[in-house]
Amino acid sequence: MKTLKKVNDAFIKVSGYASFFLGAVVCAMIVWWATKRYLFAGEFYGAEELILAVAFWMYFIGAYMATHEDSHISADLFTGMLKTEKGKNIAKLVRLAISLVAFGLLLWLSWEFVAFDISMHKITVMYRFPQAWIHAVLPLSFALSCIYTIAHIVQTVIALAEGGKSEDAQQPEALEQAADEGGNVK
Repeated sequence: MKTLKKVNDAFIKVSGYASFFLGAVVCAMIVWWATKRYLFAGEFYGAEELILAVAFWMYFIGAYMATHEDSHISADLFTGMLKTEKGKNIAKLVRLAISLVAFGLLLWLSWEFVAFDISMHKITVMYRFPQAWIHAVLPLSFALSCIYTIAHIVQTVIALAEGGKSEDAQQPEALEQAADEGGNVK
């Protein structure tokens, strides 16, 4: 199990570096595009196509990383009103179950989408490379999101069974212990 955790941690670290690199590439392409257009009255043909492809990968790498960290967007208004840890864990379990169903559906749809790209031999307009290369990140992202959501469900069920606190519930206590009376972190 420790080996699997090390492999996963290394994968997430590499994904973070890849996402950072892709973000830098997108910024560089936008700057180059603007410079060519406005300073040199030239054109960077196909810039939108390249920027979109790179940004697409960057976005969906970030999506599965957010699922891994359980930090993706969610509406936790209801959870904040619950007083007991058991209630919060049950609400988290419901949220995770809904997320798993959504990710499963998105995984299936994205797989069909990539299969359609491949079967129709869809290519990009300007550079004529297969669109399946761009869209291949979709099933990867949603498959990893499903796996990470299942892992969070297992952790939450264990926390419920043990009657203990989840990782989310322990973090505010650690901040309270590390803060002085003025609310400043020590």
